[in-house]
Amino acid sequence: MATAKKKEVATIGRQELAKRIAQKADISQKQAGVILETTLDVIRDALKSGDEVRLVGFGSFKVRKSAPRKGVNPRDGKAIQVPAKNRVRFSAGKELNEAVQSKK
Repeated sequence: MATAKKKEVATIGRQELAKRIAQKADISQKQAGVILETTLDVIRDALKSGDEVRLVGFGSFKVRKSAPRKGVNPRDGKAIQVPAKNRVRFSAGKELNEAVQSKK
C-alpha cells in the first residue's frame, strides 16, 4: 500500500520576506526591511482611516463591520453576546489565485 508524502509547508516571517525582497531587488536586507515595514505601515494606516487597499494582480484589503451575534462560552457552555467589530478582509486577485492553483 502506497503512502502519500505530506509536503512540508514553510512559514515565511518578516525577516525571511525582507531577505527575499533584498535578493530580488538587489538591495541590502536592512533596506528591504525598512521598505517592508513602511509598506505594512501605509497599508495599516489606510485601513485604519477606512480606505480600501487594492493591489492589482495581488488582491485587496478592506475593513468590514461584522454584525453582533450570539456565541457560546467554550468554558461553561453559556450563551454570550459577541459585539459587532471591524474586521480586515483580504480578497485575492485573479492573478494570485491562478498562480497558486496546482498543476496536475
